Amino acid sequence: MFSLRGFTLLYGPPGAGKTALALRLAAEMGQRVLYIGLYEPKEKVEEKLRYLGLDPSAFAIYDFINVSDYSAVMSAISDAYMSSSPDAVIVDGINYFPQTREAASALYRIFDKPVIAIGEEQTIQTPFAYMADNLIAVEQYFKAGARYRVLRFVKTRLSQPPAVELYFAVVRGGPVVIEHWTSEKVSTKIAAELPMKRAVFAPQAEEAVRALAPFYKRLGIFEGARVADFLCEDPECLRLAAAFMCDYAESAETAMVSTYRILEYMAREAGCSINSSVVSADDLADDKGLEALRDAVGKAKVLYFFGLEEVLAKMGPERVRLVLDFLNAVRPDLAILAVFRGVEPARELVHHFNTVWKLEPKRAVVVKSMFGWPVRDFRVEKKDGVYYLVPE
Repeated sequence: MFSLRGFTLLYGPPGAGKTALALRLAAEMGQRVLYIGLYEPKEKVEEKLRYLGLDPSAFAIYDFINVSDYSAVMSAISDAYMSSSPDAVIVDGINYFPQTREAASALYRIFDKPVIAIGEEQTIQTPFAYMADNLIAVEQYFKAGARYRVLRFVKTRLSQPPAVELYFAVVRGGPVVIEHWTSEKVSTKIAAELPMKRAVFAPQAEEAVRALAPFYKRLGIFEGARVADFLCEDPECLRLAAAFMCDYAESAETAMVSTYRILEYMAREAGCSINSSVVSADDLADDKGLEALRDAVGKAKVLYFFGLEEVLAKMGPERVRLVLDFLNAVRPDLAILAVFRGVEPARELVHHFNTVWKLEPKRAVVVKSMFGWPVRDFRVEKKDGVYYLVPE
């Protein structure tokens, strides 16, 4: 994720993901973590650790949820720190202590290893915030029914943060920090070639592309690339998309995820069988849906993602972007072919992709290409079940 030095204060509302972030960050700081719990029992912390894919035996967990004497707790924390010799410390529930300069100073002096303290929103107005080397606000908000988790670096003294603001998701296996994808992240290594059995580019188009981009041995999709296909409502557009999908599936392991079932039948009609999963648009409104999406992709090199128009209609382009950015965060090498049906390639969508196609029954247009395709307009001809794309 990212590393932290000194005394860090994570603060924000309940349920925003503070503890999950702290557990993951501390685990990456060393092999032994001291966890001081002031609001949650040991059993619940161990349950969270297992969900996050962390080994509970690497954590020395002390909970003081039934102790009201803060001086006794402070002394016990000092003893636990000395006996456990941790590489990092988590103090979960900094609001338990008096919000005074004396209490903050006393706690600060106990440790000489990195500390992550977790506090509620009002902690930002206390001496703990003034004392901290790093201040990180952890927030969540809901927009059009979708949940967004955000961490924001308010103050850093000892290291440079990766960004001022980062989205993240809390999923099984650990929190995922979601950085915005850019075309610069696309590799020149082919994830899958296009065998051109069901969808065939005319030789002059293929030659023109290779003249412009010599690293193409055969037309295909690169690792980390994002291609968007904007389809018309005509079933023939779905069949053309299925033809491309089946061709890529013959070149590399391909996953198909859809918000509806129809493409599974189209794939069979095109003559291929691909493992398919349905993750509804409603599910993609929260982290559990992102987790299901990640699991559906598995180790596939290429993802065909159908039905994004439903996510767009229900939650808007911001959610579409976060879903795609999440996929590239967990699998930077994954090539994504995203399909929108009955939607125009508007600007707020196009800039999330390095290549954009608009497909009609008799015509295909390159709306955008990172490599500057020399041919933009194609006539689509169908013969014996094969689609031929011929430059106009």
